[in-house]
Amino acid sequence: MNPGGSAEPRLDLDDIQAHVLPGFGHEHQCLLGWRLPDDDPAPPARGLLAALADRITPASRGLHIRQLRRAARHGRAEAAATTPSSNEPHSSARHGRIDPAVLAEPPALAAAVSARTLRVLGHADVAAIDEAFAVGMARRSYLRDPPSTEWTTGGPGREIDILVVLAGDDPALLADAAATVSGAGTEAGCELVHEQHARRLPGDIEHFGFRDGISQPVLRGVVDDAGTPLVARTPMPPMPDHRAYAAPGDVLLWPGQFLFGLPRQSATDPTRPLPARSVPALARNGSLLVYRKLEQDVAGFYADTARMAAALNTDPADVRAQLVGRRPDGRPLVRPADATSAELNHFGYDTDAPPIPDGPRGATADPDGLRCPLAAHIRKVNPRDQETDKGPSAATLSFAILRRGITYGERYDHDSPGTADERGLLFLCYQTDLTQQFELLAQRWANNPERPRQGLSNGVDLIIGRVTPGTERRATLLAGEVSTMTDYVHPRGGAYLFTPSLSAIRTLSKANAP
Repeated sequence: MNPGGSAEPRLDLDDIQAHVLPGFGHEHQCLLGWRLPDDDPAPPARGLLAALADRITPASRGLHIRQLRRAARHGRAEAAATTPSSNEPHSSARHGRIDPAVLAEPPALAAAVSARTLRVLGHADVAAIDEAFAVGMARRSYLRDPPSTEWTTGGPGREIDILVVLAGDDPALLADAAATVSGAGTEAGCELVHEQHARRLPGDIEHFGFRDGISQPVLRGVVDDAGTPLVARTPMPPMPDHRAYAAPGDVLLWPGQFLFGLPRQSATDPTRPLPARSVPALARNGSLLVYRKLEQDVAGFYADTARMAAALNTDPADVRAQLVGRRPDGRPLVRPADATSAELNHFGYDTDAPPIPDGPRGATADPDGLRCPLAAHIRKVNPRDQETDKGPSAATLSFAILRRGITYGERYDHDSPGTADERGLLFLCYQTDLTQQFELLAQRWANNPERPRQGLSNGVDLIIGRVTPGTERRATLLAGEVSTMTDYVHPRGGAYLFTPSLSAIRTLSKANAP
């Protein structure tokens, strides 16, 4: 399934957690975070993990339910048995008649643990999994977050040692599941220090009004002995950027970027992987989870962009689109306004995207930011085919993350601008190298005016970029430079966690671990 390259690995879908792959696509989520006691923390940790072990949703079940849910929504039972499209991972589970009860399935569940949890359970060398994970988010000060003493999530005395993510479409079922899991944590002797409810906004937009989650990596890998790919492949002509695609715009990445124990992305040849990283056996089929609670100042964002637009003699909506790099409906600025849904990711910055027979139209490159500013959010955190300060364009793929975020809070009411309701994004992402994936994107690129394009000072990412307190943030847009003292996104805390495989969860829950 990889012409001219290496064979793709078999993925153990019964061992990988579904929150990692394929993610939870449900409308509602509830996140529960526990802190272990200071005295004798191992028994409570084992007790809670034992209670969770049989409730965790494996990738095989997550993929199967996702297909059945999609088929039920469209009223086409046959859709569940067909080969999925490029963005619909394949399930090796047996498909049958769709039961209406599918939409009332028990909520999906995922569990992640802190470095402290692994240590108290006998795994002292957590740095062998990842050094940043071993240190913890609160001590990674160069992210330029507020001090942890100001965090509302995961701050001192309220650190998250075990995080559970519950997801479902029925709020009542989700509430019942959350109550059951919460009771299990209390019975085990853990302290519930974090409870956060979240809900997807209509159209999968975030609170600033832009469609989110459009560009995601597509994992290589097969799911059975016949070599069926995890994600179906659309025949495509060779691309000028020499990358491999599952479909136009859906770039293929080796799974070791997101799951331990599997081949990783090469910085020089996208079709031939590097060997899996050497990590403790417990880490195999697991992934590192970043959890950040990001509060969004919608009123400030709209007021500031209106001010910028007046100074530039342009439309505030254009300023907002240029800060993001896409229009509110997800169409990229490098493409015309009539771009179709199939064209949302079929474009490059340095190389033209050719037309695909019976598919997306071609798109001309925009290397100098004449249509999409170099400081736009999507260019800062995903340079695509452009060379960066970290190396050639092929290397850029090795910095990708799997995003699993979801919005929280009610929509901002522009007719009642005085509303003080809290709203924002629960940012969650998976990777196997915190320093070279999440932290590189969030700190080295988003916060730096001269990166990722080395030597070109075009400003910071005004959406998420952070600078020294009291310093003005600047960015160059199409009509000129803009500046602000307002942060539109406020980090409220979080944690670096590890999402183990199902077999590792069972191992950790036993008294004779490790």
